[in-house]
Amino acid sequence: IEKNGIDTMIGNFYGLYELLLYADREKAINTLYISSSEIYGKKDTTGLFNENEYGWVDILNPRSSYPSSKRAAETLCACFFSEHNQKTTIVRPGHVYGPTGKRKDSHVSSVFAYAAADGNNLVMKSSGSQIRSWCYVLDAASAILTVLAKGKGSNAYNISDKMSVMSIKDMAELLAKKEGVKLIFDISGDKKKAGNVMDNSALDASKLQNLGWKNVFSVAEGFGHTIKIIREAGI
Repeated sequence: IEKNGIDTMIGNFYGLYELLLYADREKAINTLYISSSEIYGKKDTTGLFNENEYGWVDILNPRSSYPSSKRAAETLCACFFSEHNQKTTIVRPGHVYGPTGKRKDSHVSSVFAYAAADGNNLVMKSSGSQIRSWCYVLDAASAILTVLAKGKGSNAYNISDKMSVMSIKDMAELLAKKEGVKLIFDISGDKKKAGNVMDNSALDASKLQNLGWKNVFSVAEGFGHTIKIIREAGI
């Protein structure tokens, strides 16, 4: 994202703009936009973000091209609903993981899942203190369908489960113990540019749950399924 900030911003905003124009022209019943927990920005507390709570984003950091354009895209959805009466709904997923993640995926959930599936130790390049809302891909898919069917226009819904909110370190320790490998810390040496800069991106999904949604997979079950499928499929 740091090297492709312009494309990131244009794609997120103008891509959605063209889609909303098409939906308006064709009288679509609903347009659902998949946003991101990164729109919340940074905050100093460890509590859960609800849909009306926002932290700060460093707008002069090229990495902010992603959350800034996601924020703008959500506002665009609200504008189409207000000015064209075009129903738009928004979901803000936490950190979605599963066997759909590719082996070359740099997200820590995929890196650790493939390492564990191969029987390799998990190597942590940071303290792992960042708090995340983990969500198995099938639970995320059912949440999206729930909002598409039942969500209110110009409303956003967090996708998360309070029992699956934990630090990256806690997730790694759970995975290492479950698969019988070691968790090794290697914080020395050159550090890559930071990805998600949020120390806390834990989400409150009460609003989504009030629509009738409930997750099926715990973190242990979700990663267990992920590793099982990776091994069985030989991917």
